Amino acid sequence: MIRDILRSEIERAVNKKVDFNVSTNEKFGDYSSNVAILLKEDPKKIADKIKSPYISKIEIAGPGFLNFYLSEKGLMEGLKKLADCPKQGLGQKIQVEFISANPTGELHIGHGRSAFYGDALANVLEKAGYKVEREYFINDSKESAQIKELGKTILGKGTSYLTSYLKKKLEKRKWKVDDESEVGYAIAEEIQEDNEKFIKSLGIKFDRWFSEELQLREKKEFKKTIELLEKKKMVYKKDGAVWLKTSKYGDDEDRVIVRSSGEIAYFLSDIAYHINKVKRGYKKIIDIWGADHQGHVKRMMAVKKMLGWKSDLDILISQLATLKKGDERKKLSKRKGNIVLLKDLVKEVGLDAVRWFYLEKSLSTHMDFDLDLAKERSQKNPVYYVQYAGARMNSILNKSKLPARRCFASSDAGGQISKPVRNLILKLIQFPETIEDITKDYQVQRLTVYAYELASEFSQFYRDIKVIGSKNEKELIALVALTRKILQDTLKLLGISAPEKM
Repeated sequence: MIRDILRSEIERAVNKKVDFNVSTNEKFGDYSSNVAILLKEDPKKIADKIKSPYISKIEIAGPGFLNFYLSEKGLMEGLKKLADCPKQGLGQKIQVEFISANPTGELHIGHGRSAFYGDALANVLEKAGYKVEREYFINDSKESAQIKELGKTILGKGTSYLTSYLKKKLEKRKWKVDDESEVGYAIAEEIQEDNEKFIKSLGIKFDRWFSEELQLREKKEFKKTIELLEKKKMVYKKDGAVWLKTSKYGDDEDRVIVRSSGEIAYFLSDIAYHINKVKRGYKKIIDIWGADHQGHVKRMMAVKKMLGWKSDLDILISQLATLKKGDERKKLSKRKGNIVLLKDLVKEVGLDAVRWFYLEKSLSTHMDFDLDLAKERSQKNPVYYVQYAGARMNSILNKSKLPARRCFASSDAGGQISKPVRNLILKLIQFPETIEDITKDYQVQRLTVYAYELASEFSQFYRDIKVIGSKNEKELIALVALTRKILQDTLKLLGISAPEKM
């Protein structure tokens, strides 16, 4: 990546170890660095030491930022390195667990955030060279409260999960047993099977569907976990319950793992599940949980310290989703029964639009899904705008009689690159840098931003530059072909189609 080259040039000039940034800066140069600020040195002196054929100019701005402008050689080098997408993963095993909705009903729009985010993040990590395993944890233990409550609903002893979907499943069915756990588990299996089919229809594939009942409860993992914690003297009994000493490891208070009734707490199941994950040898474990699990993060990180897990554990919280139609916002509420099913949203606006609108916002922020905009078939709709740009690229390539070369190797006008061409090249060489940044901070929305900006730069290029029939058609066609490929790669990571015609 050209950013790595700039970083090396700066390190050579300062001859000191310092954790500085090199980032894109559209307002001030092509790239910018804060190295002079961190070192508290004269930025001009540092700039004077940097002599590189890849840099045409360095300017000083603000409190000491170094702003770099790439030379033509720098631009061409950046294009050459597009094939060298970051491979910092080096085949290391990473597990990404996401969705993991309770098997008590269909997936709603709240589950969509974890679903599409987890899928896109896993795609990016694979692109960066990690060996990614996608996992779905099925909360189907016969001892769990939700399975028992589902059983009560089925047997007519409660209404917690009573929906038209469940009523249809129960038509003309008679139960020979009156066991809430057994009945709840039986129906949960059917619900899970339906949900798995739907998830696959979204283009999301899991490597493993991990059953709490089959792989934890039946294998006595809850009992083994308690014995492990007792051996480490991390538990104590109080008021008939078993407590874990999480407050000693950063949690706000100690937590119950076995209730006074003898029932296991959800937390114990979570601990047993993560012990299983760690034993599988992942370098990094990424959990994507719903907003209602925010309070669980501290206690799980406390367990990590307590048990000395070597695997990195990152827990990401998916914030709430709201459906917006005009000025009206519809909040998700299970209690009020105004659940909006994810399948209905996909049916109404299409999978591409659903994926884009879910992925364009940071997972940690509240999301308003603009229903009217998602249905818009115009350039006001960002996914339509991006896909249309891709279709236009394809049209240009089809109209040209020249074969698209693999690389853009020369300027478009007598040794001097025009501004639209330069801007497009700059955006192209940011693709591997975008991938690298996401692997570090998990901000998947960088991909939608990048795709939109790339489409915008291409649109400006298309307006200002004549391609077909120009004296530099061969070079320009190569640039269009490269742009189409990078846009297709970006959309593929997002799980969004790249239509050839629109």
